[in-house]
Amino acid sequence: MSDLKSYLVTVVFLMNVFVAVESDCILSLKEDFGSPQPVLIQNGGLLAPKDGSVLVVRSETLLVACVGDGRYLVLGNETQDIAVAQAECVSGDLFRVDEWEGRFKDIRCNHPPWVSVERTGTPCYGGNEIVRVGYRVKTDFLPHYSACFNQNLQTTLYVRHAVDPASSWSQGGGRRPPFIDGGLFNTRVSNLYKLSNQKNMINSLLGDNKDQKYLSKKQFLTRGHLAPRGDFPLRSAQRASFQFVNAVPQWMRGNAGDWAALEEGIRRRVRSYGRQLTVYTGAYGVMTLPDQDGVPTELYLYADENNNLGVPVPMYLYKVIHDEEDNSATAFISINSSYYNATQLEELTFCENICEDNTKFKWLKWRSNDGTFSFCCEFNEFSEMVQHLTHLNASRLFF
Repeated sequence: MSDLKSYLVTVVFLMNVFVAVESDCILSLKEDFGSPQPVLIQNGGLLAPKDGSVLVVRSETLLVACVGDGRYLVLGNETQDIAVAQAECVSGDLFRVDEWEGRFKDIRCNHPPWVSVERTGTPCYGGNEIVRVGYRVKTDFLPHYSACFNQNLQTTLYVRHAVDPASSWSQGGGRRPPFIDGGLFNTRVSNLYKLSNQKNMINSLLGDNKDQKYLSKKQFLTRGHLAPRGDFPLRSAQRASFQFVNAVPQWMRGNAGDWAALEEGIRRRVRSYGRQLTVYTGAYGVMTLPDQDGVPTELYLYADENNNLGVPVPMYLYKVIHDEEDNSATAFISINSSYYNATQLEELTFCENICEDNTKFKWLKWRSNDGTFSFCCEFNEFSEMVQHLTHLNASRLFF
């Protein structure tokens, strides 16, 4: 009899656990998020998906916010007169906001939340300044990434952001938002990337008709993401990546080749690694092309009324993966040009290319095409050349 009683108690307990679990809210990244997506805050921080879903326990609340002038919450098909509210998990995909109850995907904004770019006053390499990019909700700032910005040259030296194992499950679909100036630049940056401006600047710097040699429908300078959209699972975070402080001029062939392969490889590696890593993505040097007299000449996308040049086309783009827990790091570098010959590429490779050791870097498969070239450095050797991140002082190799 006592065995039967123990059995029944166990069954009742397991049924209660089952019901409790079934009553939680499990939200699929693909199916349960509406658009425009609010800023979503859980336990005081930005909502962080695990794998392809988000768990919100029963009766737990998420803060949902539509930040910026003229932004308001939309519940179902009704626009509210509030911008911030608590959404309580009922069960499954059902949530309650005040008296309204409905599916989580029906909690939206009337317009996409406004991304904030804020100066911090904190210095970074070369006497430049750290700026942070994210969302300001009431008195709290919730950053997605930070950048070391050079105001004089109107360019970013590097961006710092976190890559999580969940980055492999980013929300797809939707239209790519336009890049925003963010109040840091002296000119309308979107105009600088127009093909007409690229032609004018190349001809001005290199000589008449040089644009016909270097620019085409397949090869031009594009807005090279530093912290890539694909590293951020939620659309609201992806939107924050479309800031010009998070981009530098990058030749299209490299952007779609080695650079894309590196971004994808890092996400795969972080997933297999199993914990969050910090990635620094930056630009170094100014690339050159020969002018009409054969003299190597630096390229820029901007010249002010006094002919001061800005928005340089970098010679190198790099990513440094840093594991803060064990202080390991490795640098991955791409030469930002498809116009250099083999001898020039060899001269520009400034370290021992450790990625040639396929036993350590099997997760990285370069996609070089049309003359682009990339290589990898042990971090301290990288820092002898590029001194942006010497404060890391990493002691071990990440692979």
